[in-house]
Amino acid sequence: MSLRIRLALLCALLSAVAATAVASVAYFSTSNRMMAEVTRSITQTASYLVHHQGSDFALEASPFDGEDGRDPAGNLGPSGPGGLLDQVAVQLIDVSGVALALHTGPPLPISSLDHLIAASGLGASLRSITLGSVKFEIITVGVPGGGAIQVAQSLDQRDRVLDALRFQFGLLALFVTMLGAIAGWFLAVRLTKPLEALTIATDAFSETGTLSESLTTDRRDEVGRLSRSFSQMLTTLQQAQAEQHQLIRDAGHELRTPLTSLRTNIELLERHGSELNADQLAELLDNLRSEFEELSALVEEVLDVATATSADEPFETLDLEEIVATVAERTERRFAKTVVVSTSPTPFEGQRRSLERLLSNLVENAIKFAGEDPQITIHLEPGVLRVSDNGPGVRAADLPHVFQRFYRAESSKSISGSGLGLSIVQKIAEAHGATPFAENLPHGGFSIGMTWKAT
Repeated sequence: MSLRIRLALLCALLSAVAATAVASVAYFSTSNRMMAEVTRSITQTASYLVHHQGSDFALEASPFDGEDGRDPAGNLGPSGPGGLLDQVAVQLIDVSGVALALHTGPPLPISSLDHLIAASGLGASLRSITLGSVKFEIITVGVPGGGAIQVAQSLDQRDRVLDALRFQFGLLALFVTMLGAIAGWFLAVRLTKPLEALTIATDAFSETGTLSESLTTDRRDEVGRLSRSFSQMLTTLQQAQAEQHQLIRDAGHELRTPLTSLRTNIELLERHGSELNADQLAELLDNLRSEFEELSALVEEVLDVATATSADEPFETLDLEEIVATVAERTERRFAKTVVVSTSPTPFEGQRRSLERLLSNLVENAIKFAGEDPQITIHLEPGVLRVSDNGPGVRAADLPHVFQRFYRAESSKSISGSGLGLSIVQKIAEAHGATPFAENLPHGGFSIGMTWKAT
C-alpha cells in the first residue's frame, strides 16, 4: 500500500472518529435535554394540579369505567383523534389507590408505591412505562388530604426526533469521512510529490550516474528540507564522481611518461644489454631505478589524493601547536634543514594524521621551491596556519592554479614532483572546514596555508 493511500486512509479514519465523537456528544446531550424537558413538563403539570386544584380536582373527578380513555358518556374529549391521546395522560387516584377518573389520555398503571402515595397524600414517584408500543414518562404526586394525581407524557415524539437525529448524524459522519479522505489524498499528494521526485531522481542517478534536474524546492517544512538536503547530497556525489573520473584521467596522463621511459629502457636493455659495458649498464640501471621511484611516488600521491581524509579516523580536539612541533622536528631530521616555528596554543577539531600530512606537504613544498638555502617559517595562531619561505615565489598567472591537481608552473617543471601535494592540502583543509590560501610575500618569498573561524 502506497504512502499516499495510507495517509488518505488515516485522514479518513481521524475524520470518522472526530465526526462520531461530536455526533455522539450532540446526540446524548440532545436526548438528555429532551428527557429533562419531559420530566420538567409533567412535574410542573402535576404540581399545578395539586396546588391549584387540590381537593377540588378530586371532587370534579367522575367514576372511571372506560378502557381507552373515554368518559362514562363515551366522549374522547380533547384526547380523541388528532388530540393528546397516547401523548399526555392525567389520572386521579383515591385514598385506597383506585383510579377515580381519567381526565385525558390512556389509563395509567398503579404501582404499590403509587398506592402508598395515594394513601398518605404525600410524596411523589417518577418512572418510565410502556403502554402498548408507546413509552411514557409518568409521575405520581400525593394530594393533601388523601389521593394522588398521575401525569404521564409519551416519549414517542422524543424518540422520533432522536431517530431522525441519528440518521442525520450518520449522514454527516459519512460526509465528513469522505471529505477527510479526499482532503487526505490531496494532502498526501502535496506532501509526497517531492518524495516522488526524489525517488525518480535517485532511480535515474543509480542508472546513469548523473542528476538530470535540481530537486530544490521553496517549501519550508521537513519535506522541503529533506528534498534540499537530498539534492545537495546527490550533487556532492555527482561532483565526487566527476572528480574521481578527472583524477583517473589526469593520473593516467601523468603515468604515461614514467611508464614510457621504463618501457624504453627495458627494451634497450633487452636488445643491447650484452653490448653495454659496465658503466653504461650501471647508468641504465640507475635510470630504471630513478624512474621506478618516480612512478612509485606518483602512485603513492594519487592514493593520497583519493584518501586525503580517512573516514575511519575520528575527529578529536587537538592542539595544532603540538602537530607543528612534531612536523618541524621530523622535517629537520629528514632534510637537515632548520625550520623556524612561531606558534601559540591553538585548539582545533580534526584528524591528527590528516593534519600532519597537510603540514608536511606545505613544508616539503616550501623546501623544494625555496632554492639552495631555504629559510622555512611555520606561523600558527588561532584561525591561521602559514608556511613561508624565502624562494622566488609564484607568478601571478600561476597563483590561481597552485592547488590544482597535476598543475606545474613553467618555472617548476624541471623540479621533481607530481603536482599533487598541494591538491592534497586543499582537500584536507576543506574537509576540516578551513580555506586554503597561497600568496607572494611583499618583500619576496612565498606564503601558503589555511585559515578558519577560530572559536
